[in-house]
Amino acid sequence: MRTKLSRRHFLRASALAAGSLLLGCGGGGQRTSTPTTTSSAPTTPGASPTPPEVGQAPVATPQPSGLPQSISRATPASYAGEYHEAPMLAELVKAGKLPPVEQRLPKHPYVVPHKWVQQGKYGGRLEMSYSDQEGISTFMQECMYGHSPLRWLEDGTKVGPGLVEAWESNDDASRWTLHFREGIKWSDGKPFTVDDVLFWWEDMVLNEEHPALPPDECRSGKGTLAKFKKVDDYTLMVEFDAPQPIFPELLCKYVKRGQGGDWLQPKHYLKQFHPRYNPKVGKNWVMEFDEKKDFTRNPDCPALTGWVLAEIKPLDHTLWVRNPYYWCVDRWGNQLPYIDSVRLTYVQDPQVLRLRYMQGKADYVLSIFTDLTLADVSGFKQAEDKSGMEVRFWDSGSGTGSIFFFNFDYKNKAYRDLIRNTKFRKALSHAFNRQAVQKLVYYQTGELTTGTYSPKTLELRAGSGARQVYQQWRDSAIKYDPELAKQLLDEIGVVDKDGDGWRELPDGGKLLITLDYGAPGGPEHVQKNELLSKDWKAIGINARPNPVPPSSIADRWAAGQQFSRADWEVGDSMSIWVSPQWLFPIESTKWAPLHGSWWMVRGTPEEKRQTSLDPWRRTPLRIGPEDEAFFEPIGRMWQIYDRARVEVDPVKRGRMAWDAIKIHIEEGPFIMGCVANYPRIVLVKRGLMNVPRREDLTLHGFTNPWHHPTPAVYDPETWYWDNPQEHQP
Repeated sequence: MRTKLSRRHFLRASALAAGSLLLGCGGGGQRTSTPTTTSSAPTTPGASPTPPEVGQAPVATPQPSGLPQSISRATPASYAGEYHEAPMLAELVKAGKLPPVEQRLPKHPYVVPHKWVQQGKYGGRLEMSYSDQEGISTFMQECMYGHSPLRWLEDGTKVGPGLVEAWESNDDASRWTLHFREGIKWSDGKPFTVDDVLFWWEDMVLNEEHPALPPDECRSGKGTLAKFKKVDDYTLMVEFDAPQPIFPELLCKYVKRGQGGDWLQPKHYLKQFHPRYNPKVGKNWVMEFDEKKDFTRNPDCPALTGWVLAEIKPLDHTLWVRNPYYWCVDRWGNQLPYIDSVRLTYVQDPQVLRLRYMQGKADYVLSIFTDLTLADVSGFKQAEDKSGMEVRFWDSGSGTGSIFFFNFDYKNKAYRDLIRNTKFRKALSHAFNRQAVQKLVYYQTGELTTGTYSPKTLELRAGSGARQVYQQWRDSAIKYDPELAKQLLDEIGVVDKDGDGWRELPDGGKLLITLDYGAPGGPEHVQKNELLSKDWKAIGINARPNPVPPSSIADRWAAGQQFSRADWEVGDSMSIWVSPQWLFPIESTKWAPLHGSWWMVRGTPEEKRQTSLDPWRRTPLRIGPEDEAFFEPIGRMWQIYDRARVEVDPVKRGRMAWDAIKIHIEEGPFIMGCVANYPRIVLVKRGLMNVPRREDLTLHGFTNPWHHPTPAVYDPETWYWDNPQEHQP
């Protein structure tokens, strides 16, 4: 029996999914979410795979040779010796205003392990600018890993310690024990303990009045909630009713107190705003509580990050200053961060922002947080001498580039039946001239792809078997062959029945494919959509780009009212099991939203309610296995997913991922990509040190996924100025 999923939890889950959907809309600068492939710089043509001959019908996919591999545990770095601190903090210690550095650090500080990091210099300010007001706080959340129990290391190939310095499980991975570092302190000097984790779990997640959601890692393989037990101030036991074999990997996912689950909150500060601890708090306490807990907007809220908010001026800037209690050091025992402060300036006009970058009025830029695309490279290269900004590249890790996919639960049955026809989707894929997109949008970088998970994903990267699976999926419907596309359409009755030059639906109705995207749309998506619609028109399919209000996308998509998505990317995760939603329809934002909604309420009272109603009239809207509109391949995918969630053996779990991918190869494409693993622009001011170069990184970077928070994974607290005196406020 699954734990009851209350209406509160379902609505909150839907709201969260809607929010993640909107994160995928808009500019090419938004995150998404080889076989270790090479993503060349825009000046170097990328090699495109030679696609195999493609038959007219699905063929059996060859079985891969070689065994799946698993993400390994990193060996923690260590330091034994005296600790050092910034001169400005040493002055405060000398004046008696701050405890000595040894008393501010935990018993065993986290030692940053990156091989490229060299000993730095204290001082200076880092200047950054953004045109998205919300992006200011989002960047600081993505920039700092300070609240995360565990961390991704080496581009997501390893799990490393964070707030948790050691962890272990029982044999079937149904009980995990987390050992937090003893002596960590919040930025106000108060001790951090397991009570701060329990405050989040008991007083927010389990509180029916608060909208906080339990993150993925807090559910077992059966989907039921974990139980948290305090062993002592620094030890937490997390118990599940079934195996949760990838708990450590899920703990690395996102930045906690950022894009992912909070996992901890400063109880000593926030309890004054919570009715359990303060009876004077009003009935509408949640709004004030959430405002107070937001450390990106409330300077009074304690944090565990390297820099903490000191000043906020809406629509102008935020100022972040060093946290004297930050619990991390480098290999030389220097308490981090090196840089004294970070200022983020809001610039409303994206074009003005570009000009500021070219004038050198920023010190660091990662294009995923902006509207910058590869089309901007030439201008920045020409401005390097004036701006002092060096143009670098990190791999995106995208599995698709700008994507197109249908709503497989579209309400109109004639369209829905056609969308679900494998030959129809393969025809459209073979009519897509991806090489034109690679040339005009991605400047001959990356590699052509039908559309897959990231080529850096464990199950597609590690070992010969994984690389075989990746190549089969990548090449499955990649061949540009308009004549084959026409033949496939003819075979399923999508022909021009009335002589107007456009192919009709099999029943004779008018056929129009709209490429729906959130207006105004990022330049990469807009340009790709123009090229794709042109290709489809060339084979007699009436198609056109269709900008829609971003605010309407989430609800219309989940209701089966929006036809397609043409403004997203796939590249979400280090492992398919960390982010399974593109492979398995298990939530309402991807390619089969009503199926995903049914999965979300499976095993709850909602599953059995209103089953006599049309799926598009139920609350929540949903399609289950007993419905006439059920899409049979999804049932087979769900069976695989159910087994994999409780499988402790990583080799068996990897093979299950390959089994699901085989369905995508033979009966897809369910998602249609164009160019995988193109590069992202990184602008770095001369003299800013310890910012890694592409060649320093294990997989040459993995910037697109929120799950692999860049640049937090590279510890910007270690960045320093070679000449800090020249970068003072």
